[in-house]
Amino acid sequence: MYVNSNLVRLLTAMQIKDPALSRFLQDARIFVASSHDAIELSAPHIYLSALPFADRNSLLYRDFSPRCTGLITADTFGVEHHGGNTVTMLTGHSGPVRSVAYSPDGLLLASGSEDGSVRIWDMRKDGEAVSPLRSGHGSVISVDFARNNKWVASGTEEGVVCIWNITPDQMGYHPLIGHSDAVNSVVFAPDSSRLASASDDMTARLWNPETGEQLAVIRDHTDKVNGVAFSPDGEIWASVSDDDTIRQWDISTGQATRETLSYAYRSRTSWFKKPRSCSVDFSPDGKMLVGAIEDVVKMWNCQTGEEIMTRRSGFPILHVKFSPDSRSLVAAADVCIQLWTLQPDLQTAFWVELRGHTSKVNLVTFSPDGQYAASASDDGSIRIWSARNGRSAVEPSPGWRPSVYTLAVSDDGAFIASGYSDRSVRVWNARTGDAMLPALCGHSDSVNSVAISPDGRFIASASEDNTVRLWDAQSGAAVGEPMREHIGHVRAVVFSHDGRRLASASNDETVRIWDFPTRKALAFSPINCYGRAEAIAFSPNDSLVAAGGDNGSINLWWTDTGERAYTQLHSDNGRVSSLAFSPDGTRIVSGGSDAARIWDINAGQCILVLQGGGYLGVSVAWSPDGCLIGTCFNRPTLLLWDAVTGARLATLHGQANNFASVAFTRDGQSIVSGSRYYTICKWDVGAACRLALERDSHSIAALAFATLKNGWLVGSSGELISWVPPGYHECLQVYPCTMRTGKSRVAIGVGDSGLHAGLEWTLCWRD
Repeated sequence: MYVNSNLVRLLTAMQIKDPALSRFLQDARIFVASSHDAIELSAPHIYLSALPFADRNSLLYRDFSPRCTGLITADTFGVEHHGGNTVTMLTGHSGPVRSVAYSPDGLLLASGSEDGSVRIWDMRKDGEAVSPLRSGHGSVISVDFARNNKWVASGTEEGVVCIWNITPDQMGYHPLIGHSDAVNSVVFAPDSSRLASASDDMTARLWNPETGEQLAVIRDHTDKVNGVAFSPDGEIWASVSDDDTIRQWDISTGQATRETLSYAYRSRTSWFKKPRSCSVDFSPDGKMLVGAIEDVVKMWNCQTGEEIMTRRSGFPILHVKFSPDSRSLVAAADVCIQLWTLQPDLQTAFWVELRGHTSKVNLVTFSPDGQYAASASDDGSIRIWSARNGRSAVEPSPGWRPSVYTLAVSDDGAFIASGYSDRSVRVWNARTGDAMLPALCGHSDSVNSVAISPDGRFIASASEDNTVRLWDAQSGAAVGEPMREHIGHVRAVVFSHDGRRLASASNDETVRIWDFPTRKALAFSPINCYGRAEAIAFSPNDSLVAAGGDNGSINLWWTDTGERAYTQLHSDNGRVSSLAFSPDGTRIVSGGSDAARIWDINAGQCILVLQGGGYLGVSVAWSPDGCLIGTCFNRPTLLLWDAVTGARLATLHGQANNFASVAFTRDGQSIVSGSRYYTICKWDVGAACRLALERDSHSIAALAFATLKNGWLVGSSGELISWVPPGYHECLQVYPCTMRTGKSRVAIGVGDSGLHAGLEWTLCWRD
């Protein structure tokens, strides 16, 4: 079934009268473009990987899928079938592609690359219309098409702006000299009489593109200028700079006009580096101006200067562009593009993410008719996307996704409570992964710990705002006033097994224990820990409470008197971030900055060290039957251990997301993990341990324990099991994972015919 892309382009360019054949060839074109990475690296994966992920409604899938057996299954929920929005992919540049621009009639596309070339593509043939254009002035950072359809401007790394004439009988260019550093953006005025440029030399310049005359130099910015744009009537041009301002200029006088627009925004990353203001654009109807800084998109009313929208996109934005009808935006957001729907209300604007690029997307723009979007990427490719189809089939992005810092499972296994970096508590159906309640909001800082009362009626949450809050688990309503006794971040909270007591641990170096029915502190509370307390646990019979902290010690107290019990347990290897008692109460497992440790309480000694290559913190859980310990080491792996011997029994991979918390269900059949990227997963413990024994001899087991590397599910020996489309990396669910929160997920499995992988791949083709 190998589909040669050049043949597909040739055939689709011909006049094909048969509608079915025409549609098949169009489907084949999308198939090749969207699965290029798999096909290019390994021909067998046309069948093993690309076909299972193809659009189920395509004629290509319907024709070839019944002829194959032993392939993976890929069921999508809340996400578009792979390739559903991809139209084609253009390859030819030998370096990152920095910019693309459509010709006014949409028939041509210009691209600029770090390989030093400008290429002109014929969109009717998906091939190059002319030979690559090279000026010799270094990397091409920006390109734009003149509205006269015959000029292309390019901005280069060496600061030279080039005006290319691409008409066949007048091919050539003339340079515009003036900038002293890289030219980040070039844009023609609507009537092609002017060209604006933005540079790292902290200036924006206005040129006559025909004569090369420099008409104006703007020196008002105090940092690099990254973008320029013209108003639809051509009377105003705007510039955006790393000085966090957008300035607007009169094209005739060169004087500032309208009010300077300031972002006045502290980026999430500004602690580590200066935020970058990257892009500016006028809406074609002349009513709005949009700008991007880091992960924030802002919009202003052009007439009044009033800010009318501020939204966080979830990813750093490198470029943003209005659609021709002013009703949509397209944004280059990390490795994906985002299609924003602005109508009818800007404040409820939502977007969908389209993925396919394997590296950063530098720029994206609409075609003149608004039907397509073209994107330029560091992966060296240009992708053309449908900007209209399939939006309703895709789950709108929730924007920035907060980290799961903590979770707890109700005793009846019905629901999961989780605490997040965005100050919220959320409640999930443990069977389906659906949200059961709106986010519980009230904390003013991150939620570090949650606990569920044994009867399932209440949720307790501990926060960096120094409080413990209580919530009704059924309604989500706050219960009573926040408990404000701590004077430092509250790091952990836990209910006793009989539900009569609630304990919390804090950076103020104390543990506090309350009588839960009355919310009154016990007589001996608070207990001094002589170090920041970060973890806390009740023994199975509630006679003991244990706390661990940043000094590596674990202290135990009798819960009826508050007196110290047993010898202090101490690790020389840093903080204790998590604690769990064995079901018989004789041992305790601690998670630290480097490993998990099992302690004999009576002997006061560490009896096992569980090394998982962790850092920053380790979350631990003990199975109800006492046989297993689960750990996650702030990596995309969850480990299951024999609680007696310390042998590693299974390694479960979270693919793209680092785990931060872990808990067993009360029946011990499942273990639940929370990730640094919003999601929670539930795993079948029995299946994980069983498949781990078969991983070297069974292809299904190999898939279950495969790791995601460079877009491929890879076996323990480095064998390629299956390619995974980039858009699915962050919502992948591979058995024995049985549940994943959120509506966007891709479940990977094996059908009744098994899996033909490795040297057996040829068996996938039916006779």
